[in-house]
Amino acid sequence: MNTSFHPASGPPAPPDPGPGAESRAQRRLPPFFDGQVRLLAAAMGAFYIYSAVFGVAAPQWHRGLYLGLTFGMAFLLFPLRGASPAGRPSAFDMAFAALSLGAVGYWIWQYEGLAYRAGDYTGLDYYVSIAGVLLSLEACRRVTGMAMSVVAVGALLFAYFGPYFPEMLAHRGVPVRRLAEYLFLTDDGVFGVMTNVMATYVLIFMYLGSFMARSGAGKFFIDFPLALMGRAVGGPAKVAVFSSAIFGSISGASVANIVATGTFTIPLMKRTGFKPHVAAAIENTASTGGQLLPPVMGVGAFIMAELTGISYGHIALVAAIPALLYYLSIGIMVHCEAKRLGLRGLPEGEVRPAGAVLREGWFHAIPLSLLMLFLYAGYSPPYCAGVAVGATVLVSWLNRDPGLRMGPRGVWDALIDGSASSLIVGATAGAIGIIVGVVSLTGLGLKLSNIIVSLAGSSLLAAVFLVALASLVLGMGLPITASYLVLAVLAVPALAEFGVPVLAAHMIVFWLSQDSNFTPPVCLGAYVAASIAGADPWKTGWASLKFGKMLYVMALLFAYTSILFTGTLEQSLWAVFSALVGTVAFSFWTMRFCYGPTSHPEWLALGASTVLCFIPGVFTDMAGIALFALVYYAQYRRYKRPLPAPAPAGGA
Repeated sequence: MNTSFHPASGPPAPPDPGPGAESRAQRRLPPFFDGQVRLLAAAMGAFYIYSAVFGVAAPQWHRGLYLGLTFGMAFLLFPLRGASPAGRPSAFDMAFAALSLGAVGYWIWQYEGLAYRAGDYTGLDYYVSIAGVLLSLEACRRVTGMAMSVVAVGALLFAYFGPYFPEMLAHRGVPVRRLAEYLFLTDDGVFGVMTNVMATYVLIFMYLGSFMARSGAGKFFIDFPLALMGRAVGGPAKVAVFSSAIFGSISGASVANIVATGTFTIPLMKRTGFKPHVAAAIENTASTGGQLLPPVMGVGAFIMAELTGISYGHIALVAAIPALLYYLSIGIMVHCEAKRLGLRGLPEGEVRPAGAVLREGWFHAIPLSLLMLFLYAGYSPPYCAGVAVGATVLVSWLNRDPGLRMGPRGVWDALIDGSASSLIVGATAGAIGIIVGVVSLTGLGLKLSNIIVSLAGSSLLAAVFLVALASLVLGMGLPITASYLVLAVLAVPALAEFGVPVLAAHMIVFWLSQDSNFTPPVCLGAYVAASIAGADPWKTGWASLKFGKMLYVMALLFAYTSILFTGTLEQSLWAVFSALVGTVAFSFWTMRFCYGPTSHPEWLALGASTVLCFIPGVFTDMAGIALFALVYYAQYRRYKRPLPAPAPAGGA
C-alpha cells in the first residue's frame, strides 16, 4: 500500500491495476497527521498481538476498537472525492473520522445497556445507528470503490421495499428504524461475524506477514525455490508456483501475493521466453491458490470454523490435500507449456547453490514450523500466530544483514505495515455486516436456497453450476472473502438439501469464490499481474482460467467424493489417490501435452481417464488409472525412450 504512514519496505507497488482495483488512491499526510496515524496503527498492532497471545478482550472492546480505528484511519487517509485536498485531510474527513470514533465508542460504552433494552431502543440509539450504517458504507466506498457499497445499498433497499419484489423473494419489509438498529446496535450486522473474524484472526496473521517481510523471510521464500528450480525447464514459472504457495499460505491475500512474488518472478518468466500474458497468468493462478492453502486460507478457514462449529484444525487438515492438488495441476501445466515452447531455465551463473541459500536463511522456517506445530497441537490460531510473531523477531537476529534484525524500530515499522495492509479488508467489514445482516433479517438465505433447489430439480450437478454462476456474479462486486461469506449464507443450505456434508458445501462455495481473480470481465488478480507484466488484462484472465481450471473440478470432487475425509478412512484415502491420478491426467489433457504433444486419440483417452478417476467408485477409478497408464506409456515410448542406433551405412 502507498499510505503516507507506510514505511518503504517490501516489493514495489505495481502500476495501476485498472478497473476493479482493490483500493483507491490515498493521500500523503502532513507530518502532524502522519505521526498521529502511525501512532494509531502501531497501537492497534500492539493491542491485537497482545490479545492474541494473552487473551481476547471483552467483545465490545475487541470488535469496537478494530472497527473504530480502521474507520478513523480510512477517513483520514482516503479523500472524499478526487477534488479533495491531496496533502491534508479536509474538514469533512476529520468530521467523518470523529463521527466514526464517536458512533463506535457509543456502541462500546452502551454495549450491555443495548442488550438489556433490545427492541426498546432510545432516540439517541436510533440516531447513532443511522450514523453508524452510513459511515460503514462511506468507509467502504472510500477504500475499495463503489462496487461493494452499491451491493450493500442494494441489500438495504431490498430490506425496506420487501413487499414490492417478486413473490419468490418478497417479504413484509423492514422499517428504517428497525433496520438501522438491527444492523448497528446488535451483534448480527456491522459488528457481526465478519468483524469478529477479522479482529480475531485476520489481523494477527497480517501482522505475522508484515513481521516476516521485515525480517527477510519473504526474500528467502523466493530465493530458495529459485535455487532449487531456477535452472529446470520453465524454472522461473515453477519458482512462481512454489514461492506463491509458501507466501500465500501466510498472507492469505492473492493480490498481495501477486505483488510480493510477481514483481520478481514475472520478469524472469518473460526473460526465459514466456509470453507476457502467460507469465502474468501463471503468477495470478499460483497466487490465488495461496488463499486455498492452510494455515490462513484467505481467512476462509476461520469463517468456516465460525459458521460450522467445526474446529479450525480439522478444516485446515482436510483442506491441505485439495490445495496441494491444485498446485500440482498448475505445476504440471507450467512444465508442459515450457516443454511445448522449448523453454529452458536460467543460466547456471544466475542461480545460487541451494545449499548456500539454505545456510543463510534456514532459520526463517522456524516461525512457520512453530505455527504449524502449535496449530496441530490444538492451540487457538491467534495464539499460534502470536507465538510465530515473537519467534520471527527472535530469529531475525540470525540474519547476516544488520538491516533485517528486528530491534524496536523494526518492530514499530512491522506494526505499521500490518495495520496499513489491514485497512483494505477492514474497511469492508461494516458493509459485509450490512449485507449478511439483511440476509438474516429478511430470510433471503432461505428464499434463495429454495430457488436453487427448485431450479436444480434433483440434479446436484445443476445445483453446483448455479452456485458457480452466483459466485461469478457476486465476485464482480465483492472481494473474495465477502463473496464467500455471503454465498455461504445463501447457498450452503441449498447444497445441504442435496445431501452434501456441511464442510464439503462450504468448501464448494469457498473454492468457487476464488474465480473472480481470473474470470473476465472483473478479474482483479489478472489486472494486477498484467500490470506488472505489461500484458493485456483480458488475455491474462483467459490464460489464468486455463491454468486454474482445477478450481471448478475440485468443487465437483467436494460434492461427489470423500476427498475431504467425509467417508471412512479407506474411502477417503482411495478418493485422494484417484483424485491425484485424475489431476495429472486432467493437466495433460488441458495442455494437450505429456512427454510430447498428444495425438487426438491420446487426448480423448486422457479426457476419459480424468472423468473415470473423478467419478466415485473403485471400478471406474481402476479403469481411469489403467487408461492413463496406457497413454503415459505410449508417450514415454514415443518421446522419451532412446531411439535405436542407426545401422552402419553400406558401401563399396
